Amino acid sequence: MKVFVTSDGFVASHIKKYFKSNLVENIENADVIINTIGILKEEKYTYEDSHIMSIKKLIPNIKNKKLIHISALGSTKNHPSKYKHTKAMAEEIIKKELVNYVILKPSIILGDGQKLYDDLKYFKNFPIIFAPKMKIQPLNIQKLIVFIDEIIKKDMTGEFELCGEKVITMKELFIKVFDKYNKNPLILEMPKVFFRVMLPLLSLLKIMSKDEYLMIEDNICKGDK
Repeated sequence: MKVFVTSDGFVASHIKKYFKSNLVENIENADVIINTIGILKEEKYTYEDSHIMSIKKLIPNIKNKKLIHISALGSTKNHPSKYKHTKAMAEEIIKKELVNYVILKPSIILGDGQKLYDDLKYFKNFPIIFAPKMKIQPLNIQKLIVFIDEIIKKDMTGEFELCGEKVITMKELFIKVFDKYNKNPLILEMPKVFFRVMLPLLSLLKIMSKDEYLMIEDNICKGDK
């Protein structure tokens, strides 16, 4: 099977490394397209551009191919977060237009190059850090890739939520990240309302956007609450 990956970000780089012997540079030569296009923050591109318009442009080129689409756990139409709403809209387009597809909805994906590690690096010397009060179920990037490999080999279709084995708090994840930098700041777990009050300042300092604030909620697979 020849594989084409649609972008070059954190997830895409790991997928390309794993499938390097099967990669093709042109979508026309591929049997399987793995769509990793997506953004966490609106900067150069909007969520609609990255999540909705990109899939609309992609679909005409893959009608007779298999699509493996990386979406996000908790994506739902009309979610107050534009990120999660546009992710859900892309899923809806895929389901309407294609037959041979897999939609993967992972929780937070961890691995080398994960943006969270870079973001928190700037705060490693702060004595106190505030963590959103929420549960997460981080998934190692290698487990995601192994499942993608299984999808291709077994010609699977459908929609799958993907999570790690353990439910943890965001505070616990922050502790793990700071351990990597040999730092041990005081990490205080704060409710969502705290970040709502602080949002004007956090937005000004580019620490948290309004959309990131709206995503403060448990991010775990069904049945693991």
